[in-house]
This record gives sequence, C-alpha cells and structure tokens, in this order.
Amino acid sequence: MSLNKTNEKCAVCQAYLFEDDDKVYCPECGAPHHRECYNSIGHCGLEQFHGTDSQYKRPEAQSQETTAQQETDGHESQSVVVCNMCGAKYDSQENACPNCDTPNVAKFGGRFITFDFLGGVPSDTDLGEGVTAEEAKRFVVSNTHRYIPKFLKFKSGKKLSWNWLAFITPCGWFLSRKMYGIGALIAALQIAFKVLMLPIANIVYEYLPMIEGQGAAGLSPELAVEILSKIGVLPIVIVWAIALVNLAIMLVSAMFGDYIYKKHVISTIVKIKTDSEDIDNDFRKKGGVNLLLGIIGFYLFTPFFI
Repeated sequence: MSLNKTNEKCAVCQAYLFEDDDKVYCPECGAPHHRECYNSIGHCGLEQFHGTDSQYKRPEAQSQETTAQQETDGHESQSVVVCNMCGAKYDSQENACPNCDTPNVAKFGGRFITFDFLGGVPSDTDLGEGVTAEEAKRFVVSNTHRYIPKFLKFKSGKKLSWNWLAFITPCGWFLSRKMYGIGALIAALQIAFKVLMLPIANIVYEYLPMIEGQGAAGLSPELAVEILSKIGVLPIVIVWAIALVNLAIMLVSAMFGDYIYKKHVISTIVKIKTDSEDIDNDFRKKGGVNLLLGIIGFYLFTPFFI
C-alpha cells in the first residue's frame, strides 16, 4: 500500500484513505468511502445528512473522469475529455459524449466530484452468465448507479424491488428501456381499453352541458340516474374491470420491473457477445434509453387521448 494519504477519511470507518485504496464516492454528496465499507452498509455513511445544511461537501478536486490532455498549438490549446461512462475521448467543448451521450459536466465548470456509475459494485463483478458490472453499465447507460446494485442483489435470488417510474407509466418505462415486447403488449391493452371506453365517453360528453349546468350544487340524483340508465350495467362493469387491470399492471411493473430489466440486460449482452461483429455498435443500438417511445408510452397510459 502507498504511504501517501489523500487527506480524505472514509465516511464509514473514519480511516484515512491512501492513493491506491479501492475508493468509491457517494453519488449524492460525494463523501469518500473504502469500497468494502460502502458495500458493507449498502449506502453512504453520511446518508442521514443528505439534503441538510450538514451534508458533506468535498474539497474541490480535479475530476478523474475528465483528465485533460493539452495539445499546444501556438497560443491555442485543446483539451480532450475522457468519458467515465464508456471511456471514449472527445473534444471538451462538446456538450455530451458522442459515443454514449453522457453529459460533459466539465464544460460547465471543469471541476466536480468523482461519480461512481456502478453504485459501489466492483467493475469486474459477475452479474450473471459471465456479464460483468462494467458491461452492464455500458449497456444500461442511464441511471446505472441505481440499476447495477439491484442487478447484483437479484443474483442472490431476490426478485422484488420497487420502481416508481414503472409504476407511474409501465408502458412508457418498458418502451424507454427497449423492452419492446412487453411495452407493445401493454400499449395494445391500453388502446383496447380506450376503444372500450369510447361509448361511455360519448354519453358523458352528451350530458356534459347539463352536468356543468348543475353548478356548485353538484350532479342531481335524477340526472345521475338518467345517465346511468343510458350507459347500462355492462359498461360500468367494464370500467371497473379496466381500472383493476390497470392497477395490476402498475403494481406488477413496479415490483418486478427491475428484475425483468436485469434479465433483459443479461440475455441481450450475452447474445451480443456471442453473435455480434461490432459489439460497441450493438451496445449503443440495443442498450440505453429510447426517450421518444417512452413519451409515447406515457401518453398511452393516460385515461383518454389528449
């Protein structure tokens, strides 16, 4: 071990960190940790101070991700940024990495804390079927510090998790993560539900002027009975059934979405490594996020088309 200290202490054990220690930094506050200490508790050692005035503030340090290589030409110099997500080198004046679209934070300040895209998981960790955490990071691209630790937990047999985005918009989340089969199935169900709701919506729109005419007093019993009698019992049952199915889709997606995504990531990477002639290109094509389809899926999950 090197005898050169970094003047930083581990947030868990409070021991000084040395230059060649295996270190990770909290993705929220930047507090330094021994990787072993971070993994032992599964979160930042100063988590209780997050969002408060006492939150850890790391001394300004030159970013390890954006090591600049100066090439002097007369009075001008050009710096090259090294992307910490994919390792590509590109002009520091670019807004994002042209290879993986990771934002170039250095352009808007030049100095920032080291961010652990793996969430404390060692890069060579086998997440299943020989796929390493580093390979999964390159494939997932967005929000990797959340997904990679979850993938590691799933390896032990755990399947349950909670994903708020998958709960709010299951169709949008699956499509955005390029799980097109499941996303298309949910989209088809949503379109079918909207078609089934059209007759009821037409009746409601027909009576809308009268409903609005009731004013602040609310819907009168007579008008309510008239509307319900025109709608009939079967459509009302269908509305309740659709509501229950939607709720079931939301809950299942939220609880098992991360596990399903892990299976998708592992199987796709294995297939790419086995069959691909251009692994980097296929990682970009099949991994990452499809924002456009995610937005379309979000609107499909709203009650009516807008």
